[in-house]
Amino acid sequence: MSPFYKNLLPTLCLTLVAATAGAVTPPKPAAAPAKPASVATPAGAARELDWDALIPQDARSKFQAGPPPPTHDYLGGESGLAAQQVLDFSVNKELDGATVKIPGFIVPLDVGKDGLVAEFFLVPYFGACIHVPPPPPNQIVYVRMDKGIALDSIYEAYWITGKMKTNNKTTRLGAAAYQLAGTKIEIYKY
Repeated sequence: MSPFYKNLLPTLCLTLVAATAGAVTPPKPAAAPAKPASVATPAGAARELDWDALIPQDARSKFQAGPPPPTHDYLGGESGLAAQQVLDFSVNKELDGATVKIPGFIVPLDVGKDGLVAEFFLVPYFGACIHVPPPPPNQIVYVRMDKGIALDSIYEAYWITGKMKTNNKTTRLGAAAYQLAGTKIEIYKY
């Protein structure tokens, strides 16, 4: 829960109690707390992102984090069409050229003969496949690593660090509105 709502909740509860009691004058709502000044990222350091940062500021009120419900065709023996990706390519232009660090799950696009993965989609939730509609392109990051990585598990979440670009990338598995030149990968610790 955001600090704004944490501070406002007691006032809302008191207002509701007072309104139902009828005899008590409700208190004036507390002023919204000032947003803390954004902490500047030191020069050369990666800016740590949440997935909502990839959405343009004016579209964030419509953003819903998390996966949509899975679509399974049990009666048809899974022979139905794959879940379709909603094609929203709107991006946060402030991220173009920024060095970022973002967590997510890896969907390999290419596995080299040596077993290493150098190209993949980074997605915000596990299971972004044909049974769970893929996130829109502005919630998928196409990553190309400097060096291929040994992917121990696709069930693990990872931090990926690198330079972000707001360029589209389309593959047979889906489309991404962001590209990241990956330089570092770490297991995400919960």
